[in-house]
Amino acid sequence: MNLDINDYMAFAEHLLTSQRFEHSLGVMQVMDELASIYDLNKTNAMTAGILHDIAKEFTSDDLIKLAGEYNIMLCTEYDRIPLFLHGPIGARYIAQNFGKMDSMILDAISRHSYFGEGMALSPSFCWCLRFADLLEPTRDWEELKNQLKPVVYSGEIGEAAYLLMKWIIPFHESAFLPVHPNMHRVFNQLSTLKDKESLSEVNHLPV
Repeated sequence: MNLDINDYMAFAEHLLTSQRFEHSLGVMQVMDELASIYDLNKTNAMTAGILHDIAKEFTSDDLIKLAGEYNIMLCTEYDRIPLFLHGPIGARYIAQNFGKMDSMILDAISRHSYFGEGMALSPSFCWCLRFADLLEPTRDWEELKNQLKPVVYSGEIGEAAYLLMKWIIPFHESAFLPVHPNMHRVFNQLSTLKDKESLSEVNHLPV
Protein backbone atom coordinates (compact mmCIF):
# COMPACT_ATOMS: atom_id res chain seq x y z
CA MET A 1 0.00 0.00 0.00
CA ASN A 2 1.73 3.18 -1.21
CA LEU A 3 0.48 6.03 0.95
CA ASP A 4 1.63 9.60 1.30
CA ILE A 5 1.02 12.45 3.72
CA ASN A 6 -2.23 13.40 1.95
CA ASP A 7 -3.67 9.97 2.74
CA TYR A 8 -2.80 10.39 6.41
CA MET A 9 -4.31 13.87 6.44
CA ALA A 10 -7.56 12.54 4.99
CA PHE A 11 -7.60 9.75 7.58
CA ALA A 12 -7.09 12.24 10.42
CA GLU A 13 -9.69 14.67 9.11
CA HIS A 14 -12.26 11.86 9.02
CA LEU A 15 -11.68 10.86 12.65
CA LEU A 16 -11.03 14.18 14.37
CA THR A 17 -13.12 17.23 15.16
CA SER A 18 -12.29 20.28 13.07
CA GLN A 19 -10.50 21.87 16.02
CA ARG A 20 -8.44 18.75 16.73
CA PHE A 21 -7.63 18.38 13.05
CA GLU A 22 -6.44 21.99 12.91
CA HIS A 23 -4.23 21.27 15.92
CA SER A 24 -2.81 18.20 14.19
CA LEU A 25 -2.07 20.20 11.04
CA GLY A 26 -0.14 22.63 13.23
CA VAL A 27 1.82 19.82 14.87
CA MET A 28 2.63 18.45 11.41
CA GLN A 29 3.89 21.89 10.38
CA VAL A 30 6.18 22.18 13.40
CA MET A 31 7.47 18.63 12.92
CA ASP A 32 8.33 19.59 9.34
CA GLU A 33 10.35 22.52 10.68
CA LEU A 34 12.09 20.47 13.37
CA ALA A 35 13.05 17.64 11.02
CA SER A 36 16.00 19.51 9.55
CA ILE A 37 17.15 20.77 12.96
CA TYR A 38 17.20 17.33 14.55
CA ASP A 39 18.08 15.29 11.46
CA LEU A 40 14.73 13.49 11.33
CA ASN A 41 13.18 11.95 8.24
CA LYS A 42 10.85 14.73 7.10
CA THR A 43 8.05 12.45 5.89
CA ASN A 44 8.14 10.42 9.09
CA ALA A 45 8.13 13.59 11.19
CA MET A 46 5.13 15.05 9.36
CA THR A 47 3.29 11.72 9.52
CA ALA A 48 3.74 11.53 13.28
CA GLY A 49 2.49 15.10 13.57
CA ILE A 50 -0.74 14.62 11.64
CA LEU A 51 -1.55 11.25 13.25
CA HIS A 52 -0.39 11.77 16.85
CA ASP A 53 -3.89 12.47 18.26
CA ILE A 54 -5.78 10.00 16.09
CA ALA A 55 -7.36 8.33 19.14
CA LYS A 56 -8.02 11.58 21.01
CA GLU A 57 -11.74 11.58 20.17
CA PHE A 58 -12.31 7.97 21.22
CA THR A 59 -14.48 7.53 24.30
CA SER A 60 -12.99 6.32 27.55
CA ASP A 61 -14.89 3.04 27.21
CA ASP A 62 -13.59 2.54 23.67
CA LEU A 63 -10.01 3.22 24.76
CA ILE A 64 -10.25 0.66 27.56
CA LYS A 65 -11.85 -1.87 25.23
CA LEU A 66 -9.14 -1.38 22.61
CA ALA A 67 -6.44 -1.67 25.26
CA GLY A 68 -7.77 -5.15 25.96
CA GLU A 69 -7.94 -6.05 22.28
CA TYR A 70 -4.40 -4.78 21.70
CA ASN A 71 -3.04 -6.44 24.87
CA ILE A 72 -1.83 -3.11 26.24
CA MET A 73 -1.07 -3.46 29.93
CA LEU A 74 -2.76 -0.85 32.14
CA CYS A 75 -0.40 -0.96 35.10
CA THR A 76 -1.72 1.99 37.11
CA GLU A 77 -4.96 3.90 37.46
CA TYR A 78 -3.35 6.69 35.42
CA ASP A 79 -2.92 4.36 32.46
CA ARG A 80 -6.70 4.14 32.17
CA ILE A 81 -7.13 7.92 31.78
CA PRO A 82 -7.79 9.00 28.16
CA LEU A 83 -5.33 11.89 28.46
CA PHE A 84 -2.54 9.31 28.70
CA LEU A 85 -4.05 6.24 27.06
CA HIS A 86 -4.83 7.88 23.70
CA GLY A 87 -1.14 7.74 22.73
CA PRO A 88 -0.55 3.98 22.76
CA ILE A 89 -4.07 3.22 21.49
CA GLY A 90 -3.54 5.64 18.64
CA ALA A 91 -0.25 4.00 17.68
CA ARG A 92 -1.80 0.53 17.58
CA TYR A 93 -4.89 1.80 15.75
CA ILE A 94 -2.68 3.36 13.08
CA ALA A 95 -0.68 0.15 12.70
CA GLN A 96 -3.90 -1.81 12.38
CA ASN A 97 -5.29 0.47 9.68
CA PHE A 98 -2.17 1.11 7.64
CA GLY A 99 -0.17 -2.06 8.13
CA LYS A 100 3.51 -1.33 7.66
CA MET A 101 4.47 1.93 9.35
CA ASP A 102 7.90 3.06 10.52
CA SER A 103 8.25 1.88 14.12
CA MET A 104 9.83 5.20 15.10
CA ILE A 105 6.59 6.98 14.20
CA LEU A 106 4.48 4.56 16.23
CA ASP A 107 6.84 4.71 19.22
CA ALA A 108 6.74 8.52 19.30
CA ILE A 109 2.94 8.61 19.00
CA SER A 110 2.61 6.02 21.76
CA ARG A 111 4.95 7.93 24.07
CA HIS A 112 3.84 11.50 23.42
CA SER A 113 1.13 11.11 26.09
CA TYR A 114 3.65 9.90 28.72
CA PHE A 115 2.40 6.32 28.66
CA GLY A 116 4.96 3.53 29.06
CA GLU A 117 8.58 3.27 30.10
CA GLY A 118 11.78 1.79 28.76
CA MET A 119 14.18 3.01 26.10
CA ALA A 120 12.70 4.94 23.19
CA LEU A 121 13.67 4.03 19.64
CA SER A 122 14.63 7.67 19.14
CA PRO A 123 14.51 10.08 22.10
CA SER A 124 14.97 13.03 19.74
CA PHE A 125 11.99 12.00 17.58
CA CYS A 126 9.83 11.50 20.68
CA TRP A 127 10.78 14.85 22.18
CA CYS A 128 10.25 16.68 18.91
CA LEU A 129 6.68 15.39 18.80
CA ARG A 130 6.10 16.62 22.35
CA PHE A 131 7.61 20.00 21.48
CA ALA A 132 5.47 20.29 18.36
CA ASP A 133 2.35 19.36 20.35
CA LEU A 134 2.85 22.47 22.51
CA LEU A 135 4.39 24.89 20.00
CA GLU A 136 1.95 24.50 17.11
CA PRO A 137 0.29 27.77 16.03
CA THR A 138 -3.18 27.26 17.52
CA ARG A 139 -1.81 26.92 21.06
CA ASP A 140 -2.14 30.21 22.97
CA TRP A 141 0.46 29.52 25.67
CA GLU A 142 2.59 32.52 24.74
CA GLU A 143 4.68 32.54 27.93
CA LEU A 144 5.67 28.91 27.38
CA LYS A 145 6.33 29.47 23.68
CA ASN A 146 8.55 32.46 24.40
CA GLN A 147 10.67 30.32 26.73
CA LEU A 148 10.60 27.02 24.88
CA LYS A 149 10.63 27.83 21.17
CA PRO A 150 14.07 29.51 21.00
CA VAL A 151 15.66 26.59 22.83
CA VAL A 152 13.90 23.99 20.70
CA TYR A 153 14.77 25.71 17.42
CA SER A 154 18.40 26.18 18.46
CA GLY A 155 18.78 22.41 18.73
CA GLU A 156 19.24 22.27 22.51
CA ILE A 157 17.00 19.24 22.91
CA GLY A 158 17.95 18.29 26.46
CA GLU A 159 17.48 21.79 27.82
CA ALA A 160 14.21 22.08 25.89
CA ALA A 161 12.97 18.79 27.33
CA TYR A 162 13.80 20.02 30.82
CA LEU A 163 11.97 23.32 30.26
CA LEU A 164 8.92 21.51 28.87
CA MET A 165 8.66 19.22 31.90
CA LYS A 166 9.30 22.07 34.31
CA TRP A 167 6.28 23.82 32.80
CA ILE A 168 3.85 21.00 32.09
CA ILE A 169 3.60 19.43 35.56
CA PRO A 170 2.58 22.69 37.30
CA PHE A 171 0.29 23.42 34.35
CA HIS A 172 -1.53 20.12 34.84
CA GLU A 173 -1.80 20.75 38.57
CA SER A 174 -3.15 24.29 38.13
CA ALA A 175 -5.70 23.04 35.57
CA PHE A 176 -6.73 20.16 37.86
CA LEU A 177 -5.48 17.66 35.29
CA PRO A 178 -3.94 14.36 36.42
CA VAL A 179 -0.16 14.08 36.45
CA HIS A 180 1.07 10.67 35.32
CA PRO A 181 3.89 9.24 37.48
CA ASN A 182 5.95 9.01 34.29
CA MET A 183 5.87 12.78 34.06
CA HIS A 184 7.49 13.05 37.49
CA ARG A 185 9.95 10.29 36.58
CA VAL A 186 11.04 12.02 33.39
CA PHE A 187 11.37 15.42 35.07
CA ASN A 188 13.39 13.97 37.95
CA GLN A 189 15.72 12.18 35.53
CA LEU A 190 16.15 15.32 33.43
CA SER A 191 16.85 17.34 36.59
CA THR A 192 19.59 14.88 37.53
CA LEU A 193 21.12 15.16 34.05
CA LYS A 194 20.94 18.94 34.28
CA ASP A 195 22.78 18.88 37.62
CA LYS A 196 25.47 16.74 35.97
CA GLU A 197 25.51 19.02 32.90
CA SER A 198 24.65 15.97 30.80
CA LEU A 199 21.51 17.19 29.02
CA SER A 200 23.38 17.21 25.72
CA GLU A 201 23.66 13.41 25.69
CA VAL A 202 20.69 13.01 23.37
CA ASN A 203 20.67 9.22 23.11
CA HIS A 204 20.36 8.92 26.89
CA LEU A 205 17.55 11.40 27.39
CA PRO A 206 14.63 9.90 29.32
CA VAL A 207 11.29 9.82 27.53
